[in-house]
Amino acid sequence: MIKSLKLTDFRLFEKLNLEFNNSFVILSGKNATGKTSILEAIHIASTTKSHRTVDILETIRFNQEFSKIEIEDEKKYKVVLSKKGKSLFINDKEIKKSGEYIGNLNVCMIAPSDISLVNGAKLDKRRFLDLNISILDKRYINESAKYKKLLNERNSILKSESKDMVMLSIITDDLASSLKYIYESRIKLINDINSNLDEICEKMKIEHIELKYEPTYNVNDIRKSFDLKLESDLFYKATQIGSHRDSFKILINNLDASQFASEGQSRIIYIAIKLALKKIITLKNGEPVLLLDDIFQALDKSRIKALTEYVKESKQVFITTTSVLEVPDDILKNAVVIRIEKENK
Repeated sequence: MIKSLKLTDFRLFEKLNLEFNNSFVILSGKNATGKTSILEAIHIASTTKSHRTVDILETIRFNQEFSKIEIEDEKKYKVVLSKKGKSLFINDKEIKKSGEYIGNLNVCMIAPSDISLVNGAKLDKRRFLDLNISILDKRYINESAKYKKLLNERNSILKSESKDMVMLSIITDDLASSLKYIYESRIKLINDINSNLDEICEKMKIEHIELKYEPTYNVNDIRKSFDLKLESDLFYKATQIGSHRDSFKILINNLDASQFASEGQSRIIYIAIKLALKKIITLKNGEPVLLLDDIFQALDKSRIKALTEYVKESKQVFITTTSVLEVPDDILKNAVVIRIEKENK
């Protein structure tokens, strides 16, 4: 359970010190006062990545050189962000490799931005897979880094005037091998999510939801797929198949949710997927801290009731809201409420 949070020059906050002695923490206040930024800081301290932006340097307060996040539970976590990069610490010891850092402080975030899982770009969907597999499988981080390095090397050869076809073949062999592991890891997460969705959909009174992975190659012969695409790759001077081009669809009653789901359905779809992910993280790494960013407002009473049951099972929950009246009584009566009046207050 998170006991304290300290922020220095993070987003709106010059200094913020909060202490928690409760399993349910409600952050209440008007929009643009920094409620979501607090959840973002916890998410970064867990995963080293923001759920709001790809460029994590955007979190550094305007005109400042660095920002700092400090969190304490059973351990002390510190993340320092600057133009030089990220510095990660556990119990004041610097952790050089993100793979050794990620997986210690486990969180599961559910936020409005998760709607990109339903109707967002393929890049958003790949980020979702890569981030959450990295939490569950440390090897995946190393394999993804290896894949990106090999991909850059292959693309450099494809772009060069004098192409070393022997080296291209060697690199493609290694790339196909790395891709196989990445594909299998992604499929495993997809299958695990699907296996948990039936129960969640039933409890939350949602239509049948299923994730379907869409590879850009023949999964039974990845190496041959590269050979078949070689002429096209040489023409376009870029590798056109691989995990960097893959994505997944979400089906609702066997229809593409990006085309057929209403806005309300889209919201409940991403909530269900994240609840399935929470169960997977719990089985692998133990109960994560649940971060709920303004999600009760858009749900009807029956679904709020169903979601409340999942929330009550959690070890610790942080909830942002513009009004505590939106929070179910079963949660509110056991919660500490922190009111944020304006910036830094």
